[in-house]
Amino acid sequence: MTARSPRPRGLSRVRRHTYDIDSREGAIHAPLGGDGTLESARLAIKALLLMIDEVQVATANAVQYSQGLFGRAGVAALKVLFDPKHGFDHFSGTNDLANSQIAERVGCNPRHWQRLKKRFAELGIITYVHRSMKTGLATAPGVDQDIQISDLYYFSPDDLARRAPWLREIYDQTLGRLKRERYARETREESRGKPPSRTPLVKRARPKCRIPALLNPVGWARCMAAIAAAQVKPPEDYATREAAAIAFATRLASKAPPG
Repeated sequence: MTARSPRPRGLSRVRRHTYDIDSREGAIHAPLGGDGTLESARLAIKALLLMIDEVQVATANAVQYSQGLFGRAGVAALKVLFDPKHGFDHFSGTNDLANSQIAERVGCNPRHWQRLKKRFAELGIITYVHRSMKTGLATAPGVDQDIQISDLYYFSPDDLARRAPWLREIYDQTLGRLKRERYARETREESRGKPPSRTPLVKRARPKCRIPALLNPVGWARCMAAIAAAQVKPPEDYATREAAAIAFATRLASKAPPG
């Protein structure tokens, strides 16, 4: 029996089913609302968050040791994910916050958020894509050619219907109620001479989140360098901070021992 040759180290240590940040799979476009307007996208998100609150209250004393179906930290995390103030983009329907950023905003341990997001994905509340990026470093033992970065999160009503039809039913009922309320409000305003306004969704020019997962020396170095650079006063622009982080990681990786 021929012994298998060892897998070359330092080539790629990322999760399975991970896509490059610039690939089609790593740049999901999943806008909500259906008509391409900001008002409809906001209404869809509002319906989702209201549905989450309603289900949480209904299951508060029956599921997960009186924590409800989603848990208090889970509800808070979902509100962070779908908040434009925390990086949610209505145009693409996605958010690419890092696990550490989400946990910090919620006030929980990053490992707890890792468990929560798997539960939410099983229910179809969120869908996420693992992403990676090239390090640009020369091939060497212990130096990764690809590193894991933040996941890309979005909400798909179709995934919700497939994984938890009963939740999709509540979501549809909530969204229908909100649409009726909006129609009644706009009808009243139109009778007063104020026609309803619609704002087309516009692509925002914002950099993709490239915060590394803490899985390897290079990723750790880039993360620490980015945090340090972000504390510089006055703050530098995103591209400058990222370039400084990569340079710092390159210097560290060149001296890092194998493994």
